[in-house]
Amino acid sequence: MSQLYVIAYVPWCKRWEGCCAWFYLDTRGNVTIWVGFEVPSALAAQSLPLYLSGGTLACTAQEKAAAWETVSAMQPGRLPASYEYSGCPVMLPSDGDALLMAKLDALDAGLAAGIPGFEALPDAWKMACLDQAFNLGLHGFLSGYPHEIDRIEAGDGLGAALQCHRNGISDERNAWAAAQFQIQKSPAVSSGAS
Repeated sequence: MSQLYVIAYVPWCKRWEGCCAWFYLDTRGNVTIWVGFEVPSALAAQSLPLYLSGGTLACTAQEKAAAWETVSAMQPGRLPASYEYSGCPVMLPSDGDALLMAKLDALDAGLAAGIPGFEALPDAWKMACLDQAFNLGLHGFLSGYPHEIDRIEAGDGLGAALQCHRNGISDERNAWAAAQFQIQKSPAVSSGAS
């Protein structure tokens, strides 16, 4: 069962990452579907729940692999909508959201294992951490932002907010993450006030 803050993060994740029901190439040229779900090979594509346009007829493994091959051969660097073609397989929202929730739940568990006291943090802080882990990868966040992790562990929301800037994403998304660390004080901070 997903934590409430994980569920609350879903619309933000879709806003920042975009959501596309068919295969497209992400900014690095990887075949991707739904909300940043990388599909590394035609073989991996065959395991996904995909349907022919209209969403009522399930695709065969061969149709899924062919769609992956078609998109992987396209020019990268375009908007996701431009990768749609007549007859391309699509993912239903219920299936896409199930994939997204599984990914977010796994990231949440990784954050809990990687940041001491994570479970006791305010939900807004956990959402900011989840956003960074989704964007950077769990290892990228935990190993690439040691000063921010130190501030989080110390219960210093302002310090964490000052350390959470990421290059290559929108100023709006960076500002949102920083603001999450200022919404609620960590128990470590509030327990020290008299």
